Amino acid sequence: MSEVITADNTDLLAHILGDIQNKAYIDVVRNVQQQITDNAELIDVPVEHHFAPGVYMRQMNAAAGTLVVSKMHRTEHMNILLTGSLTVATENGIELLKAPVVLKSMPGTKRIGYFHEDSSWITVHPTESTDLEIIEQQVIVPDNEIDQFLASLPNKCKGIE
Repeated sequence: MSEVITADNTDLLAHILGDIQNKAYIDVVRNVQQQITDNAELIDVPVEHHFAPGVYMRQMNAAAGTLVVSKMHRTEHMNILLTGSLTVATENGIELLKAPVVLKSMPGTKRIGYFHEDSSWITVHPTESTDLEIIEQQVIVPDNEIDQFLASLPNKCKGIE
């Protein structure tokens, strides 16, 4: 997850979470991401990197009251909400998640999450690399390639049956 605002802007938060619809969520997420970039003070969220043979884990520690827009992922991978809770908007709608939770993300997943309490979120990616730039190229879809990437996915990967 990459772009964050605090919960001080309650009108924006209500607008964001109220406008998410199942199949239009990517356009809404893009709009939200642009609003955050244009109108909010961005803050750094602490990230820790963990490596084991064939595995990279990225741990993000978000403070209560932050809103995060994730990057889009190319690959199917696992996520772990280790501690805390958040309301997250996904292709399946809006869900309240309370730790501990393990969930799978399909290729093309991009999320918006509002953290209700201090939380720790881990993404788990298969890779042999320990170079963060190479790993990002392997697993992240650049914003300017999202439409092309989504068009290349089978419907079941996009949450469309």
